[in-house]
Amino acid sequence: MKITNQIFLMIIIIITLGYCGPNEIANVPVAKKAVLDLSVWNFETMGNVPLNGEWRIDWKNWNPKEDSLNQEFTVVPGHWTNSSFEKYPAGYATLKLTILVSENTKTLYLQNGVTRNAFEIAVGKETIYKSGTIGETYSSEIPNLNIQTVSLPNSTNNKIDLSIRVSCFHYHICGIATPYILGTHTGINKSFLETISRDIFVFASLLTLALFHLVLYLFWRDEKTHIYFASVCFLAAIRLLSTGETRFIYNYLPPGIYETMVRINGISFVLLYLSFVLYVREIYNAKIYNLVYRINFFVASLLFLALPLNILTFSKFLGLHLILSLFALFGLFYPIIHGVILKKPGSKFFLFSVVATMSLFSLDILTEFAKKGTAYLTQYGFLVFGLSQALFIADRMIENFRNKERLKQEKENAEAKVHFKTSFLSTMSHEIRTPMNGILGMTQILKQTELSEEQKEYLNLIQFSGDNLLLLVNDILDLTKLESGQFELHLEPIPLHKFLGDCINLFKSQINSNQLKIELEFLNTPPTFLITDQRRFAQILTNLVSNAVKFTEKGSINISVESIPLPNKEIRLVISVKDTGIGIPEDRMGILFQPFSQVHSHLTEKTVGTGLGLAITKKLIEEMGGSISVHSVYGRGSNFTFQFDSQVPQESISQKSITNERETVPKSEWDSKLSDKYPLKILIADDDPINQKVSSLFLKKLGYTTLQADNGERTLDMVRSELPDLVFMDIQMPDMDGITVTKCIRQSQTIAKQPVIIALTANVLEEEKQRCLSAGMDDFMTKPLLLHDLDFMIRKWAKKNLIQSNI
Repeated sequence: MKITNQIFLMIIIIITLGYCGPNEIANVPVAKKAVLDLSVWNFETMGNVPLNGEWRIDWKNWNPKEDSLNQEFTVVPGHWTNSSFEKYPAGYATLKLTILVSENTKTLYLQNGVTRNAFEIAVGKETIYKSGTIGETYSSEIPNLNIQTVSLPNSTNNKIDLSIRVSCFHYHICGIATPYILGTHTGINKSFLETISRDIFVFASLLTLALFHLVLYLFWRDEKTHIYFASVCFLAAIRLLSTGETRFIYNYLPPGIYETMVRINGISFVLLYLSFVLYVREIYNAKIYNLVYRINFFVASLLFLALPLNILTFSKFLGLHLILSLFALFGLFYPIIHGVILKKPGSKFFLFSVVATMSLFSLDILTEFAKKGTAYLTQYGFLVFGLSQALFIADRMIENFRNKERLKQEKENAEAKVHFKTSFLSTMSHEIRTPMNGILGMTQILKQTELSEEQKEYLNLIQFSGDNLLLLVNDILDLTKLESGQFELHLEPIPLHKFLGDCINLFKSQINSNQLKIELEFLNTPPTFLITDQRRFAQILTNLVSNAVKFTEKGSINISVESIPLPNKEIRLVISVKDTGIGIPEDRMGILFQPFSQVHSHLTEKTVGTGLGLAITKKLIEEMGGSISVHSVYGRGSNFTFQFDSQVPQESISQKSITNERETVPKSEWDSKLSDKYPLKILIADDDPINQKVSSLFLKKLGYTTLQADNGERTLDMVRSELPDLVFMDIQMPDMDGITVTKCIRQSQTIAKQPVIIALTANVLEEEKQRCLSAGMDDFMTKPLLLHDLDFMIRKWAKKNLIQSNI
């Protein structure tokens, strides 16, 4: 930032020195009583002279007498007035000045200033220059505005009688706004070239800045400061052609275009004004500044109301609009100064450049109202502003690049952490689930043997503890995926009525119907099918119903379903789970959906849980675009209500095509004579001896004799030789993993019969499932293996295509 400030200071010094030319010499003579004494002035060595001071004015008189007794004087440059400084209205007048020069003065040249609206310059009785057509009425005047240099006739008696006949009917401020300059040909030309050079330099600089930032905007569309800044610079450059020191464009316009140019200048000012306000708003964009910006937008737009008015009224309105705009623009100092107080990057830089521009803009308004006879300087203010803001924007861009690099690095670090976290959880899940498969599997087998009551109690405690550990692992994995943004919905049509019925029937089979009733109620006719994520929908519903069962000893649990039609073949499904249980204390409602928070942690082992169920439920509903609410009275029950919007599929989808694809809820029972119904040859591919033992015992309970393979190569050999109908494939095996084995089987041309391959793994992440299915596996099961899940999977695929293929 120190380097930027130094560059900015250099720019200010260069521009300031640009104003300091040889013309700015102390003790330049000033006209008094319409006489300017330059008899001791050497134009060759001392330079040009502005013809400032008191000029004679003859109101509504083209040919005044020289010896008139009642002479009036007006100050040039300035609005024409009389000796008492009373303003003349629109009209016409002759301004005269007698210039005394030395005897050896050579031919002199005169450069006129801004004179409204049409004028003629005469020396003695000889007219030497005309701009437009002077007239005594509005209709007879043809206004024009040229700044030219003309040579003066040689003086007689060392005296130049200069007369300027001016008519002003097309503008509300009349007279000579900027000084007339008298000097030698070399001096005037030098002065004019310097003025032209300054205008061209400012024009080219502003136009270059505009084009440069326009290109930047094309590359960085999200950075609107570039387009607003480009607009400011471009409009300031274009206005320079008609408002600069030389009024360059007027030299090439045809007569009679003056009125149009006045209106165009007004419109261009408004556009410049609006662009400047938009630029400041983009830099300091906060709600607390909105009133300031709205006031400026309103003030800027007022000028459009005056466009239909006649030119004299419009010019008066334009003058008032300039003053009003100046005051409104000062309001922009509030966000800018506030930025300095808040120590925003580049705020001091921004403030200084705006102060410079506003100061020169104020001088231009004074010149416009003929209060100060200076050249129009706003363009130089915009040059200072443009160059300084270019540095300011460059500084912001550098800071933005740094921030983006930092954010990119932080994103990469965060992604690496998430990847590590996911990988760690996947590994830990696998490592925990592998021994859990042995514990829970052997527990299920052991419960099928003859046991004493004491042994059954011990075995129930083992299974209870194992189930809770497995629940904790599942919930932590679900919560991690939801919080890391790796959660994805898998939308599919589901038979809504059957789906809800199966979910509720699962709980009905587990409760004492004499003490607790579970009822499913449809408040209106639901759609036959609904497109949603079946697994997540079931998880939400079972979590809520499970909680209701857990905290309701006796009474009832009512599940009500309402479907609200929406446009575009959508419905809003509203489901309430209302129980008559113990309810929730009011002071515990705040932590209800927080992870690891248990409202009734003081109760018996029946209510033991992870404290993650409701947190996961809430996040799942939100992922589905819905919401959940709860109303509870402690001691009287709770009512959980959730809703989400969903598409209704086309009516052509048949019930059979859905139910055959997937059972809604797996059954909890199993059939010891399943092999009689579905005689299949089943291969278990698993390198863990305990898992092999559990799987073979489970299949034995279902009536099957199993084939076993403990590595990838042996699995391939047995598939070729034994031609199994069904393969339960472990993913992690020595020498060749289950994914590779599956790909070899699917690509093999020597295997006579392609089996159904079902992944059997301890990795429960969704991406693992997709990886297995992409490799050619038909289905996916997770460890620990449950006997009724195995029964369900065999039935599913036997019904689907194994039996047909064996016929």
